Amino acid sequence: MQLSILTPTYRSNAVACARIAQVCSWASPQIEVIVRDNSGDPKKRALIGQFQRDNCKIVSVDPCPGPENFAAALKMATGEFIFYVADDDLCFDRAIAALPALIDAAAKTSDVVGMTGTYAIETARGTSLGAYNGIDSDDVETRVAGYLGHGANVLVYSPMRRALYERVFALMRSMPFFFSFHDQVMCLLFILAGKFVAMPRLLYSYDIGPWETDEGSQKQDVGLYTDAGLDPAINKLHWFLCGFEGAVLARNSDLVPNYPWAQRQRIADQWFAVMFGRFLRSARMTFDSPYTAQAEALCQKLRASQGRLSFEGMLADIAGLMGVFAPDLAQRYFQFWSAAMNRRQPTAASA
Repeated sequence: MQLSILTPTYRSNAVACARIAQVCSWASPQIEVIVRDNSGDPKKRALIGQFQRDNCKIVSVDPCPGPENFAAALKMATGEFIFYVADDDLCFDRAIAALPALIDAAAKTSDVVGMTGTYAIETARGTSLGAYNGIDSDDVETRVAGYLGHGANVLVYSPMRRALYERVFALMRSMPFFFSFHDQVMCLLFILAGKFVAMPRLLYSYDIGPWETDEGSQKQDVGLYTDAGLDPAINKLHWFLCGFEGAVLARNSDLVPNYPWAQRQRIADQWFAVMFGRFLRSARMTFDSPYTAQAEALCQKLRASQGRLSFEGMLADIAGLMGVFAPDLAQRYFQFWSAAMNRRQPTAASA
């Protein structure tokens, strides 16, 4: 099996069911389709059961967290490559039809880890088309720059080698918390692992939805922080956290190929500089948190320390703010990232 298309789904509206029907239509001897529905909706379960066909697995389970649903779908996959297709987005039939030949060629080249194409980004103002530049380069620093230079973060909606995805996803699942920027950290690890072949087709249409406005986006971010047990004040450090975590993994994780240490450091600096710039420019909200003053004081300290920051100091500052409102969670965060900085890789749980 060359490709496994994964659609973990929880929505029950007509659009989601139409997307699932389309996904199921792609099943073939080269393409395995896996739909795992955790909506708990009996009407939806009966409807999508009618889409069953050869090389198409449709599983309905009791309601469960989204990451758990995705992890279970990933475990079912047998293809050399996997492709995550959300139930509220649109993928293009001609792109899917072209993938088996691309995968057949890529499978013979170990430094190719995935495929991309042109992405349609849907907003209330209209549709824009864009493609990643440079991520097909043999040079890893060029790939990182190409990823960072793209506007929307849609690389996760790309066919990728299953073995790599499983390793990266296992690491992310082992982290103390799941935050909204972690898809960007995952993509950093993907492009550090190898290059992406660009296909000359529209591949995926992504509707930004609630992420389009600054307030709507930050509400989504804060929802994941509070789900993790953290106070909304941590939202002030959002891009700083992304910069810190990505840079630490670029320097230390053994998921990254054995690049020279100096190059690892340059990549870490490249990543952190972009995220720190976002931290400086972005007015992050705390949504009436009682710890707003402490968070703002730390932000002022970090802004004043630009160019003189160490990873050890960053970790101490992050854990210090967390410790004000969640001491146990702060200790968990500190222990994980301290291990990441001082060993080749933190212990990763199974996906």
